[in-house]
Amino acid sequence: MTTLAVPGATLTYDVHGTGPVLLLVPGGPADAQVFTHLRPLLAEDHTVVTFDPRGLSRSPLDGTPGPDPVGDHADDVHRLLAEVGPADVLASSGGAITLLELVRRHPADVGTVVLHEPPVTRYLPAGALDGPDIPALFREEGLAAAFAAFMKVVGVDPAPPLDPRAEGNFAYFFGHLMPATGAYEPDLDTLRATPARLVVAVGEESTALPVHQAALGLAAALGAGTEVFPGGHGGFDSHAEAFAARLREVLKGC
Repeated sequence: MTTLAVPGATLTYDVHGTGPVLLLVPGGPADAQVFTHLRPLLAEDHTVVTFDPRGLSRSPLDGTPGPDPVGDHADDVHRLLAEVGPADVLASSGGAITLLELVRRHPADVGTVVLHEPPVTRYLPAGALDGPDIPALFREEGLAAAFAAFMKVVGVDPAPPLDPRAEGNFAYFFGHLMPATGAYEPDLDTLRATPARLVVAVGEESTALPVHQAALGLAAALGAGTEVFPGGHGGFDSHAEAFAARLREVLKGC
């Protein structure tokens, strides 16, 4: 475990294994623990870097969140990669939004970027946004109501009890990161021209989820490859061994 001071926060990150650097970027309110099952498998032949994004778990903010959370998170990854070296990246869900912005700002930081089901709003299917405004629900009715609505959106209904240890993460997510992620508009021209290799990934079991369709829409807009991975939106955890094997294939260009 190592810490890195960045403007407005202190990041905590972990490094495991040896070999080419592979950065794993969590999405939403998740932290490095979401890759607990995947990380040791990849560390057999990679230097695997995981971290808690700012505002989550072991990476506290120094003050209040800034006005551009997506940009702040992207610049955090840029500073982290300056410490650990250029890398290939697997970025999950909202973490893939962070990587779209990183590639726009700092394309030389990365080689291959696997964007696993990024929830780019403009590519969501019709009706996907007809449910409650979750950040507004958080402001008006509190954390429990927002959490229940969010879990329903991601396909978990009824929602399990919210772990008290995760309350701070979800409060930061609903209050700051989720609105910014939902409003994010990718710079398609810059992304099409980037020297980084962008691969959009979808889960073979998540076809009913809006994020799956959003990922397909983004891939079509970018003219990027689309790869199917084992499991659903969280396949890196539920199907870790098969997911790791598939990721190795994709990183090699197979």
